Amino acid sequence: MHSARMLALAGLVAFGLSATVQAEEPAKALPTLLIKGEVVSVDNSDAQAVLVKVRDRYGFETPIFVSSDSKVTQGDAPVQIAVVAAGSGVEVEYNFDVNTAKRHAVSVKLTQAKTSASAPAVEPAAAATPATTQPAEAAPAAPASEAAPAATTAPTATDAAPATQ
Repeated sequence: MHSARMLALAGLVAFGLSATVQAEEPAKALPTLLIKGEVVSVDNSDAQAVLVKVRDRYGFETPIFVSSDSKVTQGDAPVQIAVVAAGSGVEVEYNFDVNTAKRHAVSVKLTQAKTSASAPAVEPAAAATPATTQPAEAAPAAPASEAAPAATTAPTATDAAPATQ
């Protein structure tokens, strides 16, 4: 009986040591993922982190939290998160936390500043659209003599109604 207690005590000690060894192992780092795209929106309502939604080349919008620990740069120069605005091109390296299902930015690189250079590219296409429809509007109308025979060859219900009265 004494040996049974010793065996049980030895088992508890061994279990305690293995639990301690497992607890001392360093936590595995989360993999860093990359998304390239355009900022759709920036939400500054949370004091802890700014929520940035990025639309990738496939049209998917991905929400990413940018905290004060995140590195935000434009070119090689560090900038404030306030510089990031809708329409800005970005490359965001982030970690995905499976426990909270949230993405946390490690770094945000502005690839292009929000400029009005993209607006003129749209305007010439818009200006060309009325030019293509203008010739159709300027086409001369058919003479009244051509329209009259077509109306007389096919009597309509309204033409027949006065005849019956």
